[in-house]
Amino acid sequence: MPRYSVDYLDVLLELLRLDLQFPDVKVMTRIPDSLPNHVPLVVIQRVGGDSTHPWFFDQPWINVQCWCDDKGPTGDPFRDAADLADDVRRVLWEAWRNQRVVPDHGWITYIRESSGPREIADNDRPFLGRYSATYELRVRPAA
Repeated sequence: MPRYSVDYLDVLLELLRLDLQFPDVKVMTRIPDSLPNHVPLVVIQRVGGDSTHPWFFDQPWINVQCWCDDKGPTGDPFRDAADLADDVRRVLWEAWRNQRVVPDHGWITYIRESSGPREIADNDRPFLGRYSATYELRVRPAA
């Protein structure tokens, strides 16, 4: 059955999976139970937003969390998580700036960074670097 509104996750997942330059990164929509087995990892989740015209666009607020361990490019999990968060930032802003359309899905027509990448302490996993950012988007369907 066709969707009534654009699926922003289809748009974001494809953009990030194709365009992230960080080596061996996985992109998911949920935090896996065995998180350390999946790093480097990017998790995108909707944390808010709405739409006055859902058949025309959606305005999700997206939280992006990035995790890395000491096996990344620099060997410093916190530096690598910061670099991964910056790479996510690049992909989202470049997709908007270039109005890149994800075929059969849609594109980002507006972006605002409401909370830029910042380090998050994770007491349960002190050996992992973790960064988080939140973006306000407007995503339109391709058709």
